[in-house]
Amino acid sequence: MILGRVPGPRQAPLLWASGVLSAALLGWMNLSFALPFAGVTGGRSIPDLDIESSGQGLLALRSLLETRPEAAELLRAMHLGPDLVLPAVLGLFLALLTRRLATGASLYGRPAEGLLPVLLALPIGYAAFDYVENVTSLMLFPPASPAPGTAGLLAEILSWLTRVKFAALVISGILILRLAFGPKAANDS
Repeated sequence: MILGRVPGPRQAPLLWASGVLSAALLGWMNLSFALPFAGVTGGRSIPDLDIESSGQGLLALRSLLETRPEAAELLRAMHLGPDLVLPAVLGLFLALLTRRLATGASLYGRPAEGLLPVLLALPIGYAAFDYVENVTSLMLFPPASPAPGTAGLLAEILSWLTRVKFAALVISGILILRLAFGPKAANDS
C-alpha cells in the first residue's frame, strides 16, 4: 500500500510540503484564473489546460484576447503568479515521491532503483516543458505583439509544448502508481 511506503510529514517534510503546496497552487490557478478566464472568454480554456489546442485555435484565442484585455491580464497574471512556482514544486513532489517509491519496488521485472535516473527524468522534463510553455505563452498572447509569422510559429510550438508537458506529467503519475501498487523487487538474501 502506498501509505505504508510513504513516511509521515515529520519524516519527509519536503515531500509533504511540496505535495500540499502543489495542491494549493493548482486550486488557486483553477479557482482564481481558469474559471474567471472561461467566464470572460465565453467558455474558452486557458491554453495551459487545453491539450487539444491547435496553432490556428491559439491564434484565434490571441485575437480574442486582443479585444478582451481582462482575459489577457488573467492569463498573464496566472503565468507570473502561481504558474511561476507550480512547475518546480510539482516536479519536486513527483521526483521525491518517485524516489521514495522506487526503493524496494520492481518495474517491468527489474529493480526500480536501477531505473531511477530514467524515472526522475520525467518529472524534471515535465517542469522544464511547463516553464518553456509559460514563456512561449507570454510571448504569444497580449500584451505581447509578435509579428504574424512569429505568432504562427509560437502558436504551433505552444500547442505541442502543452501536449508534451501533459504526457510527461501523466506518464510520471502512471509510473508512480505502478511503483506503489506493482510487484516488489525480489530479495537477494
